[in-house]
Amino acid sequence: MTLNKEKLPILNLRFNLKRQIYLRRKMNAEAALLKKKMCFTGERLEKWVLEGKYRIKYNSMDEILEELGVTGDELNLYCSRVFGKRFLTWRKELRIEDAKRMLISDPETPVSTIGESLGISDKADFRHQFKSITGLTPTGWREKKLKKIKE
Repeated sequence: MTLNKEKLPILNLRFNLKRQIYLRRKMNAEAALLKKKMCFTGERLEKWVLEGKYRIKYNSMDEILEELGVTGDELNLYCSRVFGKRFLTWRKELRIEDAKRMLISDPETPVSTIGESLGISDKADFRHQFKSITGLTPTGWREKKLKKIKE
């Protein structure tokens, strides 16, 4: 079978159109799958936070992923798109917000006890994480806030 040179451009056009249709369908299917994964990850993460599991001291990131039932790629994609930051940064910020509430609500509680209740058993690590978020040590932050409250 020989191709007529006049039919070749038409065949190329048909091929390209079919290819474009195929690629669009594939992209739509991938987008739908991604949306489904994002929803699932969001639901799992919301439940994890509501249960206070972000305060648990995990031995590895794999334990967190297993707890959530998602992959590292899914979690990172979700956190970067929704929160605009990496998962571990977001989790650290959650812990520090809890620490701030505890530092003010119970000023007699030692800083180390607050850190331990948030899954950060090393006092120096807690101090470093707190300072990286607030610019102050937990003790300095507490003193500053309590002073403002008294004024």
